[in-house]
Amino acid sequence: MKNTFIALLLIVVGVSPAFAQDIIKKINGEEIKAKVLEVSKKEVKYTLYEEPDGVTYVVDKCDVLMIRYKSGRNEIFDQELIDNLYSSSREPIEGLMPNMKYNELKTIYNYRGYTPTLGDKYSPVWTGVASAFVPGLGECINGEWGRGLGKFFGNVALLVTASVCEQRSDIDPSPAWQIELGVSVACYAASLGIEIWSIVDAIRIAKVKNMYEQDLRKLYSFNINLYPSLYYIDTAQGIQPAAGFTLALKF
Repeated sequence: MKNTFIALLLIVVGVSPAFAQDIIKKINGEEIKAKVLEVSKKEVKYTLYEEPDGVTYVVDKCDVLMIRYKSGRNEIFDQELIDNLYSSSREPIEGLMPNMKYNELKTIYNYRGYTPTLGDKYSPVWTGVASAFVPGLGECINGEWGRGLGKFFGNVALLVTASVCEQRSDIDPSPAWQIELGVSVACYAASLGIEIWSIVDAIRIAKVKNMYEQDLRKLYSFNINLYPSLYYIDTAQGIQPAAGFTLALKF
């Protein structure tokens, strides 16, 4: 029992330093593991987490996006920038509901109005590339399995038909070979058309779904911060300090 207690104690001691640090997140995306010493009106002073007694560094406050303290509390210096990174400047469409289907969304959104944001779930570029290699794959990645599988199996059927007709035209000396060769060429052309269609379709689906997700975040999202706090209560022995938690909820 004693050995078990010592082992648990060592685990706690070993794990806790991983959380006992402040994180300074800069606007350029850089994250600094630090011990924040002072936050003034224009600058933030800190030491590196690995060198708490080392050199004191100073960073301009205008270059800092936020600080995540070891207590779990977040101090945001540019809320407007964070909002811009995760949401579009476009006004959201009213009346949207969660879990709407793409067939509904494509009649609501014009993919040409899409503006990328940091919080986008779907990548138009990579889903388009996926469909270039395997027709229908991009649609499947975007969650449109029916559209994706339809293009995939349609493309496979055309390629198989084209290959069979091509082989028969090579071994058939009769005039029918010209028809079979023409069918083969038409199937190859149709296969190429499905591939191009799949690329375009995957890109449009990604853009429309991202616009939908952007609007949902604006219409229904909220932020929660929970961090320790100290407050005072009036008791029979006088005013006494008491520890607790503060819950910050932002709609």
